[in-house]
Amino acid sequence: MLLIPVARAQFEFSGEIRPRSEFRNGFFTLPGTNSQPAFFTSQRTRVDLSYTQKNRFSTFISLQDVRVWGDQDQLADEPSLGVFQAWAKIKIASHLHVKAGRQELFYDDGYILGTLNWRQTGRSHDAAVFQWKDSTFQAHLGLAYNQSGARNYGTFYQGDYYKALQILWLKKEWQSLSLSFLGVNRGMQMGDTTLHFTQTLGPTLQYRKGRYTLKGIFYYQTGKDLTDKQVQAYFWSASLGFVTSPRWSWWVGTDVLSGTSLQDFSNPSYTKNHTFDILYGFRHRHFGHMDYFYLNFTPPAGLQDWMVKTKYQPRKNLQLNADLHSFSSQASLLDADRPDAKINRHLGVETDFYFSYTPYQAVTYTGGYSQMFASPSMELVKGSGNRKALACWVWVSVTLKPTFYASDTDSEP
Repeated sequence: MLLIPVARAQFEFSGEIRPRSEFRNGFFTLPGTNSQPAFFTSQRTRVDLSYTQKNRFSTFISLQDVRVWGDQDQLADEPSLGVFQAWAKIKIASHLHVKAGRQELFYDDGYILGTLNWRQTGRSHDAAVFQWKDSTFQAHLGLAYNQSGARNYGTFYQGDYYKALQILWLKKEWQSLSLSFLGVNRGMQMGDTTLHFTQTLGPTLQYRKGRYTLKGIFYYQTGKDLTDKQVQAYFWSASLGFVTSPRWSWWVGTDVLSGTSLQDFSNPSYTKNHTFDILYGFRHRHFGHMDYFYLNFTPPAGLQDWMVKTKYQPRKNLQLNADLHSFSSQASLLDADRPDAKINRHLGVETDFYFSYTPYQAVTYTGGYSQMFASPSMELVKGSGNRKALACWVWVSVTLKPTFYASDTDSEP
């Protein structure tokens, strides 16, 4: 009898070391007249362990340390190692699994739920996600309920995340067409222990034919915000991607996020909020690399972003990218010093140039240069800064990801 070794389980041990140096002079917001540029190096260090038993379960643990070089005294005893991910995925039925524990959540283009890998800390959620998948259809149901700690009475949550989160994601695929639907119900706890829920609902439609990809996205947001205002907001995106050669591709489109006119926003008695909240979606990937919008700053008047992106790959291990963004507010602006004046909604133009180079396996070099050409309205929206000062950002990074695999095998006749 011939015995054939068959892999039953696989163990993977991997790591990541990612230092990144940045020169900032107008990153995130406009520089002041007397501002001095900043330079620093941050580093993310991760240790990942995964174990998979075929057709039964899999587990994954990721420990990480994030720091800026020099931010800790040499002789200080400061704990910094944390758990980034720790989850188990168990098979329940033929097409059904449940994934429970600390995990990343990423759906569709990540406008609402994304992994935020650009940020050194990343983003993960403590949740249970039931996953159904067959050849053409997927369905996810995610459930999360956060608590500040173990206690005998009460459920008041004092953290900076949501109190409760429910996610429903459905996706159907055909030969050239895919249609998905995402619904997110988020509950934020108020100081009086009550919960305010907002609902974000909408589809993503994508059509691919030959060299072309056409995509449309729409989300509607309703519920109550943290100030007890009624939420009536929307987001839509339309884009076209096309490949001009085996090495060159382009993407053109627009993202529109509704906002509240600053006249209404400044009125304390106004009871409606039209400013769309992207929840836990990508910032850096979608709205310009300089992070002027939606990173700790949601523009009250919303945003319209017209963009052109191109990717050129002269070699398999080298990629060159260039993005152009033209930003405007979606709702009207207000100058407190000139309340009757009509303010131009155009905020500015951003250019992003960046590259990725992998000389050999496990090592990748990346870097880029970005510059913001702001309009007078950008100063108004940001509330400070000098639009005439040079607003630029330079960064360079190297990522090392060594990996070790081991397999357990049985023999089958």
